[in-house]
Amino acid sequence: MKNKALALIAAGAISIGVAMPSMAGDGPLSSMASLAGATTAVIVDTPQGIVVNSLWRTPHTMQRQLAKHFGDEKGLGQNLAAFALGWPVGMVWGVPYGAIVGAKHGMTSGWEKPFSTDSYIVTEEK
Repeated sequence: MKNKALALIAAGAISIGVAMPSMAGDGPLSSMASLAGATTAVIVDTPQGIVVNSLWRTPHTMQRQLAKHFGDEKGLGQNLAAFALGWPVGMVWGVPYGAIVGAKHGMTSGWEKPFSTDSYIVTEEK
């Protein structure tokens, strides 16, 4: 009896989950679909933002800015010093920054365009 009830609940949840994107328009359940879309986008985008920002965007940007402030952004010495300082600090700083950027992107794009491809991919910063 317990297994049948569990199977019925799981089947109901799957059928509602499959139908949820079609309710994302102007229907009576649009706010519920937007909430579900934003929730799933935040769950996916937060770790994605952490990985992208801690491993590439923030360290790369920090290195470029440090080399620019050291005097010559194309110079070998300035780039080596900027790399030695910028990449470790950028990787550490990229974790909380990526979490904030990923969660914000998930909330905004998941609410406006629930269950779309754009809401699940942390795009370039604007």
